[in-house]
Amino acid sequence: MHDLLAALLASLALAGTATITPEVDGRFDVGGRAIRLQCQGTGEPTVVVDAGMGTAPVEDAGWQRIAARIAPATRICLYDRAGVGSSDRAPEPIRTSLNAANDLHAVLQEAGVRGPFLLVGHSIGGLHAQVFASRFPDDTAGLVLVSSTHPDQMTTWLAMLPSATPGEEKPLTDVRTFLSAMIEDPNRNEERLDWRASAAAARQLKTLGDKPVIVATHSQRFRMVPGLSEPLAIRLEDSSQRMQKQFLTLSSNAHQNIAATAGHGLPHEAPEFVVDNILQGVAAVRAQGSTGRTQPTR
Repeated sequence: MHDLLAALLASLALAGTATITPEVDGRFDVGGRAIRLQCQGTGEPTVVVDAGMGTAPVEDAGWQRIAARIAPATRICLYDRAGVGSSDRAPEPIRTSLNAANDLHAVLQEAGVRGPFLLVGHSIGGLHAQVFASRFPDDTAGLVLVSSTHPDQMTTWLAMLPSATPGEEKPLTDVRTFLSAMIEDPNRNEERLDWRASAAAARQLKTLGDKPVIVATHSQRFRMVPGLSEPLAIRLEDSSQRMQKQFLTLSSNAHQNIAATAGHGLPHEAPEFVVDNILQGVAAVRAQGSTGRTQPTR
């Protein structure tokens, strides 16, 4: 993959300098509250990062290092979701992926950043990116899903767990409790996310046609629940890998890359793998000639 990307970078350097775009770094109003957005680099398409739950990429050293690697090839924007990092908390007591997608769309417009965008979503950010692509198809040039949450993930895992029994191993009790709380009680996760509503919204994304979709998947060796008995842990991971492959059905121009050893925390465990996948997405968008800009609307 690195040989391919070395060749791609040469073309990116030539193709990415057609448009000079100013850097953006600040808090922007999205209806009486502020969302933090930071953009650097020049070129098309603009890459927009939506990070994992509780992660503020503008303040996160791992995402900053990734952005610094992407910026010489194209423009990249990091943003902090409502209530995370430097962004104000939203007024709604419960949030959804659609709220997150609407906030992202609004802050990009307010900052004058034009699409269509190559959306990079890690973990729960991948779920939000799927909803953005469904809600704003004309502003979506493609997706890079980095160990992304699948809309069926929580319910699939929970259904695979055996019924509770006295004296069962603690990791099994813990994962059952976590999944049940994630599905049923938004107040028990740090971003107050309504899982059911968010998963339902993500399922509305049926296809991106031939827009690029890059699926950057964590290693098959990864165990999402440390300490869980190996037979069950393997079954859960096998289901995760199957759901990752399902993302390939979102586009006729979809490609998957699987990390050799890194786990779910790919932006920090294998940043070069993430960089390679983003650049592959950028090159795929440019190869299509689908980087035509859309004007922001107010």
